[in-house]
Amino acid sequence: MSFESRVIAFSERFLSDHMFQLVVAPALADLEFDPGRTPSVRLANHLAVIKAVAGGLAHELKRDSGIFVVLTLVPTCYYLCLLTVCLDFFSTWAKGLAVTGLIAAVSVVPVIACFWPATPPMRDGD
Repeated sequence: MSFESRVIAFSERFLSDHMFQLVVAPALADLEFDPGRTPSVRLANHLAVIKAVAGGLAHELKRDSGIFVVLTLVPTCYYLCLLTVCLDFFSTWAKGLAVTGLIAAVSVVPVIACFWPATPPMRDGD
């Protein structure tokens, strides 16, 4: 699998079509246009493509991070309210904090499942 096909596969999986067309595709076109004759130039070109993918991924994460936090806080706050009602059952604060950490960790799992990118459909052989 070539470098370009790996970048395309990663971008199809984790970036939106819009971000791929605006950021990654031009970087790949520049790489194809100027492949570089020396290893250092090729490495610099590959690093430029990786930087474009990282920038696109950072933009995608920044765009969706607010709703991710809100969706995580809803069940966390719900279960923490129930915990405060039942706080008398814990003999020490350490147990209460351990349960609070467990609640926060468990509340993240369904949100990650909702935000996980869908598996792209299999393409026919080119």
